[in-house]
This record gives sequence, structure tokens and C-alpha cells, in this order.
Amino acid sequence: MISYIPFLKAKQGELTAMSGLAPNVKQRICPFFDFPRKKKYDAALFTAKTAKITSGLKRHWGTQAEFYLDDLDVREKLTVQGLQQFAYVLGALKGMRVVPVVGLDRPAHNAAVAAVKRNGEVDSPVVAFRVHPQDFEDFDGQQAEIEYDLDDVFKDFDEIDLVFDCQLCIGLNVSTTAQQIAAFAKKFSGAYKKVRRVIVTGSCIPAKIGDVLGTDEATILPRRELEIIAKSRDLSDAGVLAGDYTIVSPFYSDKEFDPKLLQKVTAPRLIYSFDHSHYVSRGFSLESGGQEQYIGMTKELCEQGFFRPGYSTGDDYFTEKSKGIGNNATNGTVVKPSVVAHIPCDG
Repeated sequence: MISYIPFLKAKQGELTAMSGLAPNVKQRICPFFDFPRKKKYDAALFTAKTAKITSGLKRHWGTQAEFYLDDLDVREKLTVQGLQQFAYVLGALKGMRVVPVVGLDRPAHNAAVAAVKRNGEVDSPVVAFRVHPQDFEDFDGQQAEIEYDLDDVFKDFDEIDLVFDCQLCIGLNVSTTAQQIAAFAKKFSGAYKKVRRVIVTGSCIPAKIGDVLGTDEATILPRRELEIIAKSRDLSDAGVLAGDYTIVSPFYSDKEFDPKLLQKVTAPRLIYSFDHSHYVSRGFSLESGGQEQYIGMTKELCEQGFFRPGYSTGDDYFTEKSKGIGNNATNGTVVKPSVVAHIPCDG
């Protein structure tokens, strides 16, 4: 039985993290992948990225287990081999258990999902409807738009998963947001009597980690999204599943720097989740301290009272790096163990 929905960018580190999970954990989760944000895709780059994602999903997640996919962060007007870009991605994933995601104010995207479903390119009987805070404030005010934008999509699927994506939760009022979620879920489920799951997700990690701490600092970041999820469960008639952006910001994007400046502007960082908080540490620029900083940073992490040695392969990785075993950690290699250490081992 699915009990947890990790929200991940479909990047190499997040995809490989799926293969680092214990089999019993993988059985209890259903990952939600967002096509990674980039400043600008053209058709050739988008095609190459789709091929990488497809290969990574098959290798690290498999073809038999369900997962969600969206391209919220990609501009809608891109055409790839004569197809709207999301239709192209879904076609590339034919034969896998992908649940397509739709939303408001995304006409080309939604039409592509409907067309691909009718053409038999998607086998899933389920579609996911993703709403953001500005969408779920008032169901009555949005009902006409939902019907106009999505009725033609919903009628082609047997079930709907309703996804409340709170995105960055730092500025949200917990009680108000939870009340809005509960009210919207009740009215939506009444209007569309085929809701399978209600999922609530969010994060308190900003796109720029420097917004919450300086260089050579560590801090504890409370996870307000967990309060919103808990309160939503208390108020909602439906069972609410926890969604979770793990250790990656909802607004993460690939940074595009002049290679000559990369060492100056990039600093190592670690995010380790425990209880209802994130432990966040940040080093100096790589030009000043180099990747060797991760030895000291992982050592400080492993000395914290909340660190869980042996909890997962991710925790094992941090223990090894704190002792200088193997190659130095890098900004790229810490993503997989951080995600694995974050995901609950009991599902």
C-alpha cells in the first residue's frame, strides 16, 4: 500500500536515488518526477534530456512500478518532432506505468494528455490534478474553470489523484492553508466521484540556500509543510497522503554559469532531514575551499545527536566521507545519499 510520495526533479541524482532504496521501501512509495527546469530548451536538447530520463527511470525505478510525471517547469510552446513536448515525453515512456499530471491554465499540456490517452500511448487509468495555493483557495470560485479546462481530460480516465502542491511553505499560514485544502478536497471529490488519492506536499527549502544561511554556517530549518499535512489530515474527510520534495527545492533550477566563474559562485552544501526539521550546512566557494570541505562538513553532520548511523545507504555514505574513505564527496554525488537518507525506511 502506497503511503508516501517523494517529489523529485528527474535529474541524475534523484533518479539514481531510487535504486538506493531498500525493496520494502520502494513498495511503499510512488515518486512524483518533474521534468527538470532549465533556462531554455530547444527541441534537440529536450529530446536528449527525455532520452536520459527515460533510460534512468527504466534502470533505477523499473517498468512495473507506478510513478507520476509532470513538466510544469518547461515552457508549453515547445514542439518536439511535431508534438507538444509533454506528448513527446509520454510517448517516449510508453509501456511504463506513468501517471500523467494536469493543471489549470495549461491548455496545450492538458490537450496533449487527453490526446495521448485517446491514442493509447498511456495505459494508466489514473490522471493526477495538481493545484497550487492560488488554485485551491476557493473551489466554488474555480469550479467553472476546472470544468472548462479539464472535464475533457477527466472523462478519459477512470480515477483522479488530487495533488495539493503548496510549493514553498515558509510564508503560508498552517491553519488557513489546511482549511482550504480540506474544503477544496471535499467539494472536488463531490463533483468528481472518482478521486483515488489526496496528496499534500510542499517544502521550506528555497531555491537559493543562501536565503536561509551564510557561507561556512549550519542551521536547523523547521519543516512547516509537515504541519500543513498533519492539520490537513485532521480536517479532511479523505485520507491524506504525505508528499515531500525531500532535500530539493520546488524552485530548483540548473544554474548556467560561465565555466570560469563556476568555482567562485558554487559552494558545497548538505541537507539532512530528521524529526520535523532539516539540518542545513554550507561551506565556502569551491575556489576558496575545494571539495575537501565535505570531509569536515560530513564529520560535523555525523557528530550531531540526530544523525542516524546505519539507517540507510545514504547515512552509510556520509559516515564513510566523514572518515575520508574513497573519493571526496562533490555537489553532484551528495544528492543521491541525501535523498535516500531522507526517505523513511519504513515507507
